[in-house]
Amino acid sequence: MNNLPKHPRIIFLNQWAGPLFRGLAHDISKKWPPGLLLTGHPDALKSEQTDSLSIVAAPKYQRRSYLSRVLSGIHYILYALFYCWKLPLDTLVFSMSEPLCLGAVGYLCKRLRGQRYVILVYDIYPDALIQFGVLKKSGLAARIWRRLNRLVWENAEIVFTIGEAMAGSLEQMFDASKTLPGKVIFIPNWADTDWIRPVAKDKNEFAKKYGQVGKLTVMYSGNLGKTHDIETIIAAARELKEYDSIHFMIIGEGAKKDLVKQAKYKDALDNLTILPFQPEDVLSTSLPTADISIITLDKGCETLSAPSKTCYAMAAGSALIGLCNNESEIAHIINRHNCGIVVSPGDTNAMVNGIKDLLNDKAKLCRYQTNSRQAAERYYSRKNTSQYVEALCAIKLLQQ
Repeated sequence: MNNLPKHPRIIFLNQWAGPLFRGLAHDISKKWPPGLLLTGHPDALKSEQTDSLSIVAAPKYQRRSYLSRVLSGIHYILYALFYCWKLPLDTLVFSMSEPLCLGAVGYLCKRLRGQRYVILVYDIYPDALIQFGVLKKSGLAARIWRRLNRLVWENAEIVFTIGEAMAGSLEQMFDASKTLPGKVIFIPNWADTDWIRPVAKDKNEFAKKYGQVGKLTVMYSGNLGKTHDIETIIAAARELKEYDSIHFMIIGEGAKKDLVKQAKYKDALDNLTILPFQPEDVLSTSLPTADISIITLDKGCETLSAPSKTCYAMAAGSALIGLCNNESEIAHIINRHNCGIVVSPGDTNAMVNGIKDLLNDKAKLCRYQTNSRQAAERYYSRKNTSQYVEALCAIKLLQQ
C-alpha cells in the first residue's frame, strides 16, 4: 500500500492473519488509529483496507514441508524485526506467539529500543511438539525454547490466550505477576457471526455443487497434520459407507492428506469427498454445508491448544463432534452449551454410533444445531474483540 501510516499507534504481527485476527486488528485500530498489520496471508492482502488499519505484505507462510515452514517462519521473524525497528518507539507491538518464537521480536524491541509489546498465545510451544515426540522434553532445543518463552512472556505488558485451561498452563510456565495485569488474560476465540451463519442446503451453492442436499453431511475442515486424529474419521467413513444418506467431507491440507486419498480409493469410499482448503469467499457456504462438524484435539493437548475452527462451526449452526478428551476446551464448550457429543480419540465405534443416532433423531440434531448457533451469537462472536480493547484500556497502555 502506498499510503502507509507515518506514525502507527500499533503494529500487529501475524504471518498468517486469517479473518479472525484481521477482525481483531481492525477493531483495536478503530480505538487507537492508525494501526498496521504485517502479514503474508494472500486473502489479507486482498482484503479491504481502512483509514484506521493498513495491511502490509510480508513473507508468506509456506506449508509444503516442515523445512519450508521453519524457513518461511524465520524469514517472517527477521522481516518483522527489521520493520518494527523503523517504527517510532511509542508504537505498540501486538504479536502472535507463532511462527517459532515470533514473540522474540517484541522482546528485542523492548530490550534494545524501549518499545513495548503484548503477545497472544494460540498454541503452547514447544510443549505441543514435545507431546507428539517431535522434540525431547529434556533436549537442548526444548530447553532453549522454554527459556526464551519465559523471557518473552515476563517482559510483555500483557500475555493473552484463547483457552481457560491454556491460561492456567501458561501461568505455571512463567511469572505472570511481572506483566501489568499480574495474570494471563483469557479471552475466548470467536467467529464473525454476521459472515458465517446457517444457510439452508437447498439455497447453498456449495452444498448443491457437491451433492449434499438431502444428505447428512459430516465435515472436517482444517489442517490434516500429524497431530490431528484423521484416522478415526476415515474409519467412521469406512464403517458407514453403506449409508447413502450420510456423506463425509474432508477439507484441508497437511501431512495426512495422502492417507485420506489412499483410504478413499483403496476402500472405495464413495461417501467421502476430499477438497483442498477453500478460499475465504467460499467459507460462508462451505462451512454451513456441515450438519455435523468434527473438531479434533489429540490426547495430551487439552491444556495446550483451543482450535478456533470450533467457533466457526458453531457460527455455521453445525452440531459438533469433539474428537477429544473430556478435559479439553472443546469438550467443555460442547457440554456447556449442549451442542454435540464428545468422542475419545481413536474410538471409531462411538463416532459411528453418534452419527447414526443424529441421523435417526432429527429433533436432537436440530437442538444441537440451534444451541450451537445461539452460543456462537452470545459467547463466541466478534463482540469478544471488545475484551482486548478493555484489557488494553485497563492498563492505559495506549492513550486516546
